[in-house]
Amino acid sequence: MNYKPQTQFTLTDPAILLSGSYYRRLWLTIKNIPLSRREWLDTLANMLRDYDGMIYTEDGQLYEFPFIDDVFANDADMRWISYYLEPDETGFLPRSKSRKIERLQLLDLYCRIKLPDIARHFAR
Repeated sequence: MNYKPQTQFTLTDPAILLSGSYYRRLWLTIKNIPLSRREWLDTLANMLRDYDGMIYTEDGQLYEFPFIDDVFANDADMRWISYYLEPDETGFLPRSKSRKIERLQLLDLYCRIKLPDIARHFAR
């Protein structure tokens, strides 16, 4: 079987990204990736640097890769990722919902680029 990675993505619309099932599936996937909170900054930067394809915004414009330090401004320790990954009392759902769309879109892109077999189920 010939596997060819997808070379073009469109950022997930914020309304879809924040929908209950999509958000929960993204959260579970990110939670199960064995990276410390501080490793995420480099991992996301490396993903954008190494990606050899095109990414578009929801309105069809070419997505200009942001500086990761700008997206996570004032959070070099990545405390946000710790808060994002914190589960509720059941351990199966996020404790709260983040509204940091650009950060969530980067995590979503990471999954869609690096873990496409898992990410394709997010919108189901």
